This record gives sequence, structure tokens and C-alpha cells, in this order.
Amino acid sequence: MGQPGDEWPLSGGAIGARAPSGPTIGSFPLPALPVDPAPQIPYGEIANPVLESLSILLPALNEEDGVADVLNRIPRLTLQQRGYAYSVHLLDGGSTDQTRAVAKRLGAEVFIQSGNGKGSAFREFVPKIRDQYVVLLDSDGTYPPEVIPDIVGKLGAGSPVVLGSRLRGSINDGAMSMANRIGNRVLSWLASFLFATPISDVCSGMWGFVSDRLKSLGLTATGFELEADLFAECALKGIPITEVPIRYDRRIGEAKLHLHEGVRIALALLKKRIGSGAAAAAKGPRLSFSSLHAEHTER
Repeated sequence: MGQPGDEWPLSGGAIGARAPSGPTIGSFPLPALPVDPAPQIPYGEIANPVLESLSILLPALNEEDGVADVLNRIPRLTLQQRGYAYSVHLLDGGSTDQTRAVAKRLGAEVFIQSGNGKGSAFREFVPKIRDQYVVLLDSDGTYPPEVIPDIVGKLGAGSPVVLGSRLRGSINDGAMSMANRIGNRVLSWLASFLFATPISDVCSGMWGFVSDRLKSLGLTATGFELEADLFAECALKGIPITEVPIRYDRRIGEAKLHLHEGVRIALALLKKRIGSGAAAAAKGPRLSFSSLHAEHTER
């Protein structure tokens, strides 16, 4: 091959400048194309192409207005920017309004439970989860979807369960009656005492889980006692719960949780504790009345 600048025979006997040597097709040379230099990016700044996965679960029964609000407020861009591949699942309890249609239109996958009750829907769906992390929140607009990335960000080996605490955060005007505030504090104190594990808001409807730890829980709840069941199972198995303060807003739509549910939750806690036998006692010394009082006073 000649060097750049050598002459190359052209058709008709003419001659011209020889193209630079390089790749050819047959006897015809191809032009040498410029090549971008390798980007000078430090190794630690190269993004990890492997996304972590998240399932967002929204239990619902006739919540067409609330579920629209919640789905529209999920911070999708933030989740993507933080490297989470996520899916949203409506756990429908047999809605007779437009809840399912609204959820589908806004990108959620709809699961219709076979039985009745929030706890039953959750227990039926959990075995289907294949993602690494799970966030559970009510679909009535009371819990802030905006904090989902922060809750998931705290999940890991050292924090397998994260609870969004309303009683450590803020409660907007009209969002919770005085009777409900007192009831929530009493139930949280009772749960803390029975299971020797402090918790500030046992009835909170916003939780995050590492999915394999969630699947290890022996849940039995069928209705609104689900959250108490989640706490009790974590306490019995020694799974730590990390609390983060959250904002609690006025619900959208008609209230479904009534005061008599508080009695049902208290009975569920007692039943779970009595049924656990010596399992909970074996994990460590019980908390005293004074230490529990101090714990909740600090919160």
C-alpha cells in the first residue's frame, strides 16, 4: 500500500491523490472516520446499570377519588433517577365505583382479591411479589406518596422494615379526631408493652419492607388489624423496625375505619401475644411501664 499523498489511478487514465490507507472493500479504500476518545469518567461515577426493583401496594375499596390523587403524586421521576424499577399494584376489595378503572388509566396493575378485608388482600398478594422492596400505603390520600423514595432508601440489611409514623410527624387539621389520636397512642403503648418492642404508631398505614423479610412473617390478619399484625410478627421474629416521621392528611372520600375497629385491633394484639407462647419472652427482658412511658413521652 502507498502512503498518503501517493497518486491513485482514476477512470479514463487520470490520476488523483491516493486516499489514506485503511480498511477497504475489495480494492476500494474506505475513508478513515474520526473516533471519539474514551470518556474520562472516574470509575466510581459510572452509573450502575442494574436497577433495584420495587412494588408499591395500594389496598382499596371504593376509593376512586383517593386512588387518583395517590397515583398522580407518586414521584416516578425521582424513583427512576435513584435507580428503582417499580410497579404499582391496586389491591381491590371488590369496589363498585370506578376505582379499578381509574387505577388502570393511571398505570396501576389491578389485583382483585378473592376474599374480603384489607388484611386478606395483602396476605393473598404478598406471595406474588418478585421485587426486592415493597411499600404499602393506603389509597385514600392520607399518606404522602412523595416520601416513597426516602422510605425505600432506608431499606436494607440493617433496616428490613420501615414505618411511617404519623405521631412522630405532623397531622394536618381535620385529618385525625382527638378520639382517634388517643386511641392510636393507647394501642401503640399496648403493642409496645405486650411485645417488648417500642413503636410510636402501630396503626400507621404506610410501611416499607425488604420483600424476603416480609414473606417470612406469619400474618393472620383479615381486616384493619393488618398493621398491628405486621408489627407483632416483626417483634416476635426480632426484625427491627426503623421509624420515619411522616405527614398525615385529611382523607379523600368516606371514612371506613370506625372506633370499634380499635377494640378489634387490641384483641388481635392480645391474641397474637398469647398465641406466641414463650417465643417473644425468649428474645429479651420485657419493658417496664416506666420505660414505655418515657419512650412515648420522648416521641
